[in-house]
Amino acid sequence: MLYEELDQETRRWMLIEHKAEEESNPYRSPNLSPLGKERFQVLMEEALSAGNDVTLAQALSPKEMWAEYEPSPLGGIRRTEPERAAKTLARMEFNTWYVRGLCRRLTEEGETMVQIYRAEAADAPGDTCDAYENMFLEIRFLYNGHRIKYWPVRNDRAFSVPCGPQCRHSVRRISSSAKAMIELEERQFGAAFRRPGP
Repeated sequence: MLYEELDQETRRWMLIEHKAEEESNPYRSPNLSPLGKERFQVLMEEALSAGNDVTLAQALSPKEMWAEYEPSPLGGIRRTEPERAAKTLARMEFNTWYVRGLCRRLTEEGETMVQIYRAEAADAPGDTCDAYENMFLEIRFLYNGHRIKYWPVRNDRAFSVPCGPQCRHSVRRISSSAKAMIELEERQFGAAFRRPGP
Protein backbone atom coordinates (compact mmCIF):
# COMPACT_ATOMS: atom_id res chain seq x y z
CA MET A 1 0.00 0.00 0.00
CA LEU A 2 1.17 3.52 -0.79
CA TYR A 3 0.84 5.73 2.29
CA GLU A 4 1.64 9.22 1.03
CA GLU A 5 2.31 10.89 4.38
CA LEU A 6 3.76 8.10 6.50
CA ASP A 7 6.35 10.24 8.27
CA GLN A 8 7.30 10.43 11.94
CA GLU A 9 4.59 12.96 12.77
CA THR A 10 1.85 10.79 11.30
CA ARG A 11 3.33 7.74 13.04
CA ARG A 12 3.23 9.65 16.34
CA TRP A 13 -0.50 10.25 15.97
CA MET A 14 -1.06 6.66 14.83
CA LEU A 15 0.56 5.43 18.04
CA ILE A 16 -1.41 7.88 20.20
CA GLU A 17 -4.70 6.75 18.68
CA HIS A 18 -3.73 3.07 18.90
CA LYS A 19 -2.78 3.40 22.56
CA ALA A 20 -6.14 5.02 23.34
CA GLU A 21 -8.01 2.05 21.86
CA GLU A 22 -5.76 -0.46 23.61
CA GLU A 23 -6.54 1.17 26.95
CA SER A 24 -10.30 0.99 26.43
CA ASN A 25 -11.75 -1.80 24.29
CA PRO A 26 -9.08 -3.12 21.90
CA TYR A 27 -10.05 -4.89 18.69
CA ARG A 28 -8.63 -8.33 17.95
CA SER A 29 -9.36 -10.29 14.82
CA PRO A 30 -11.41 -13.38 15.70
CA ASN A 31 -9.26 -15.31 13.23
CA LEU A 32 -6.14 -14.98 15.37
CA SER A 33 -5.19 -17.82 17.71
CA PRO A 34 -4.89 -17.14 21.45
CA LEU A 35 -1.15 -16.69 20.91
CA GLY A 36 -1.79 -14.33 18.00
CA LYS A 37 -4.16 -12.22 20.07
CA GLU A 38 -1.62 -12.11 22.89
CA ARG A 39 1.22 -10.94 20.63
CA PHE A 40 -0.77 -8.66 18.36
CA GLN A 41 -0.44 -5.44 20.35
CA VAL A 42 3.36 -5.54 20.42
CA LEU A 43 3.60 -6.44 16.72
CA MET A 44 1.17 -3.67 15.81
CA GLU A 45 3.12 -1.08 17.80
CA GLU A 46 6.36 -2.14 16.12
CA ALA A 47 4.77 -1.67 12.70
CA LEU A 48 3.29 1.70 13.63
CA SER A 49 6.63 2.89 15.00
CA ALA A 50 8.92 1.90 12.16
CA GLY A 51 7.28 -0.58 9.78
CA ASN A 52 4.30 -0.90 7.47
CA ASP A 53 1.69 -3.42 6.39
CA VAL A 54 4.36 -5.58 4.75
CA THR A 55 6.52 -5.91 7.87
CA LEU A 56 3.40 -6.52 9.96
CA ALA A 57 2.29 -9.29 7.61
CA GLN A 58 5.69 -10.94 7.91
CA ALA A 59 5.46 -10.83 11.70
CA LEU A 60 1.95 -12.33 11.63
CA SER A 61 2.69 -15.08 9.11
CA PRO A 62 3.70 -17.99 11.44
CA LYS A 63 0.88 -20.53 11.47
CA GLU A 64 0.74 -20.60 15.27
CA MET A 65 -0.58 -17.03 15.14
CA TRP A 66 -3.82 -18.20 13.53
CA ALA A 67 -6.85 -20.28 14.35
CA GLU A 68 -7.02 -23.47 12.33
CA TYR A 69 -10.25 -22.44 10.61
CA GLU A 70 -11.80 -19.11 9.59
CA PRO A 71 -15.13 -17.98 8.10
CA SER A 72 -15.33 -18.40 4.33
CA PRO A 73 -16.56 -15.50 2.17
CA LEU A 74 -18.83 -18.04 0.47
CA GLY A 75 -20.34 -19.19 3.75
CA GLY A 76 -19.30 -21.85 6.20
CA ILE A 77 -15.67 -22.17 7.24
CA ARG A 78 -12.38 -22.93 5.54
CA ARG A 79 -8.90 -23.85 6.66
CA THR A 80 -6.84 -20.75 7.41
CA GLU A 81 -3.94 -20.00 5.09
CA PRO A 82 -1.56 -18.10 7.41
CA GLU A 83 0.30 -16.11 4.75
CA ARG A 84 -2.88 -14.89 3.06
CA ALA A 85 -4.59 -14.19 6.39
CA ALA A 86 -1.54 -12.27 7.63
CA LYS A 87 -1.41 -10.06 4.52
CA THR A 88 -5.12 -9.31 4.70
CA LEU A 89 -5.17 -8.43 8.40
CA ALA A 90 -1.92 -6.46 8.24
CA ARG A 91 -3.12 -4.36 5.31
CA MET A 92 -6.44 -3.59 6.96
CA GLU A 93 -5.06 -2.88 10.43
CA PHE A 94 -2.11 -0.75 9.34
CA ASN A 95 -4.32 1.27 7.01
CA THR A 96 -6.93 1.63 9.77
CA TRP A 97 -4.36 3.32 11.98
CA TYR A 98 -2.87 5.32 9.13
CA VAL A 99 -6.30 6.78 8.34
CA ARG A 100 -7.03 7.40 12.01
CA GLY A 101 -3.62 8.93 12.71
CA LEU A 102 -3.53 11.12 9.62
CA CYS A 103 -7.07 12.37 10.25
CA ARG A 104 -6.10 13.27 13.81
CA ARG A 105 -2.93 15.01 12.63
CA LEU A 106 -4.74 17.02 9.98
CA THR A 107 -7.45 18.01 12.45
CA GLU A 108 -4.79 19.27 14.85
CA GLU A 109 -3.32 21.27 11.96
CA GLY A 110 -6.68 22.91 11.29
CA GLU A 111 -7.63 20.93 8.19
CA THR A 112 -11.22 19.82 7.69
CA MET A 113 -11.20 17.73 4.50
CA VAL A 114 -9.35 14.73 3.07
CA GLN A 115 -9.46 12.88 -0.23
CA ILE A 116 -9.99 9.15 -0.64
CA TYR A 117 -7.54 7.52 -3.06
CA ARG A 118 -6.60 4.04 -4.21
CA ALA A 119 -3.40 3.12 -2.41
CA GLU A 120 -2.91 -0.27 -4.09
CA ALA A 121 -4.34 -2.16 -7.04
CA ALA A 122 -7.13 -4.52 -6.04
CA ASP A 123 -7.03 -8.28 -6.59
CA ALA A 124 -10.53 -8.00 -8.02
CA PRO A 125 -13.05 -5.17 -8.54
CA GLY A 126 -15.74 -4.46 -6.00
CA ASP A 127 -14.40 -2.50 -3.03
CA THR A 128 -17.36 -1.05 -1.16
CA CYS A 129 -15.62 2.31 -1.19
CA ASP A 130 -14.95 2.28 -4.97
CA ALA A 131 -17.76 4.79 -5.37
CA TYR A 132 -15.91 7.22 -3.10
CA GLU A 133 -12.55 7.02 -4.89
CA ASN A 134 -11.07 10.52 -5.37
CA MET A 135 -13.94 12.03 -3.41
CA PHE A 136 -13.35 14.77 -0.83
CA LEU A 137 -14.92 14.17 2.58
CA GLU A 138 -14.96 15.90 5.92
CA ILE A 139 -12.34 14.48 8.24
CA ARG A 140 -14.81 14.13 11.10
CA PHE A 141 -16.87 11.55 9.19
CA LEU A 142 -13.83 9.34 8.65
CA TYR A 143 -12.40 9.88 12.13
CA ASN A 144 -15.71 9.10 13.81
CA GLY A 145 -16.24 6.17 11.44
CA HIS A 146 -13.26 4.27 12.88
CA ARG A 147 -14.11 0.52 12.55
CA ILE A 148 -17.81 1.45 12.44
CA LYS A 149 -18.70 -1.16 9.79
CA TYR A 150 -17.64 -4.19 11.83
CA TRP A 151 -16.84 -3.37 15.46
CA PRO A 152 -18.00 -3.43 18.19
CA VAL A 153 -21.13 -4.46 16.23
CA ARG A 154 -21.51 -5.13 12.51
CA ASN A 155 -23.16 -2.34 10.53
CA ASP A 156 -23.08 -2.93 6.78
CA ARG A 157 -24.79 0.40 6.08
CA ALA A 158 -22.04 2.42 7.76
CA PHE A 159 -19.14 4.02 5.88
CA SER A 160 -15.50 3.77 6.87
CA VAL A 161 -12.05 3.64 5.31
CA PRO A 162 -10.83 0.97 5.09
CA CYS A 163 -14.26 -0.47 4.38
CA GLY A 164 -13.29 -4.11 4.85
CA PRO A 165 -10.60 -6.77 4.47
CA GLN A 166 -10.20 -6.30 0.71
CA CYS A 167 -10.19 -2.50 0.72
CA ARG A 168 -7.19 -0.85 -0.98
CA HIS A 169 -8.26 2.75 -0.36
CA SER A 170 -6.73 5.26 2.03
CA VAL A 171 -6.85 9.03 2.55
CA ARG A 172 -4.62 11.97 1.66
CA ARG A 173 -4.13 15.62 2.49
CA ILE A 174 -5.79 17.85 -0.08
CA SER A 175 -4.00 20.53 -2.09
CA SER A 176 -4.65 24.26 -1.96
CA SER A 177 -6.22 24.14 -5.43
CA ALA A 178 -8.57 21.38 -4.28
CA LYS A 179 -9.53 23.49 -1.27
CA ALA A 180 -10.45 26.37 -3.56
CA MET A 181 -12.60 24.04 -5.67
CA ILE A 182 -14.33 22.68 -2.57
CA GLU A 183 -15.10 26.18 -1.31
CA LEU A 184 -16.64 27.07 -4.66
CA GLU A 185 -18.75 23.90 -4.78
CA GLU A 186 -19.96 24.37 -1.22
CA ARG A 187 -21.06 27.91 -2.01
CA GLN A 188 -23.03 26.56 -4.96
CA PHE A 189 -24.39 23.28 -3.56
CA GLY A 190 -23.82 23.29 0.21
CA ALA A 191 -21.62 20.92 2.19
CA ALA A 192 -24.15 18.12 2.69
CA PHE A 193 -23.54 16.57 -0.74
CA ARG A 194 -20.10 15.40 0.42
CA ARG A 195 -21.40 13.35 3.30
CA PRO A 196 -21.23 9.58 2.82
CA GLY A 197 -24.46 7.64 2.80
CA PRO A 198 -25.84 5.82 5.86
